[in-house]
Amino acid sequence: MKMSGKRFHTKLFAVALLVLVSGKFTACEPEDWMLSVDCEDCYGYAPDSANLIIYLTIDAENDSVPLTFYRGSYEEGVIDWQDTATNEEFYLYSKIDANYTVRATYRSGNRVIEAFDADDMHLYNANEECGSPCYIVKGGIFDLRLLK
Repeated sequence: MKMSGKRFHTKLFAVALLVLVSGKFTACEPEDWMLSVDCEDCYGYAPDSANLIIYLTIDAENDSVPLTFYRGSYEEGVIDWQDTATNEEFYLYSKIDANYTVRATYRSGNRVIEAFDADDMHLYNANEECGSPCYIVKGGIFDLRLLK
């Protein structure tokens, strides 16, 4: 079966568009799923640091959760910061344009449960979408909550 040139290009365009759009939805981080930019998140300057955001489980057995922050991967072993969280959201002001891995240590009876998450925190230049200057911090969000 022979396909006309115009139909072939239309189908090729449709497939290419589907691949591009689906890439946004198959990304690992929820903030990567957003197709639009929220101009309310703009900085009028390019910051060099912002808050890492860590989501945790705080309950009767884990009223405080030890955290270890690594620059790069856990395997590289470069500890950037250690702290203890007592709330379900923890913030750590950190350098942008870096990759971080966070480890949370929980207790469950006599067992120790370690949760890990990694993410890049970087700046996105949203001048085209929001006007100039507009810089938005992307990434730096870690979900270390225990599964229920």
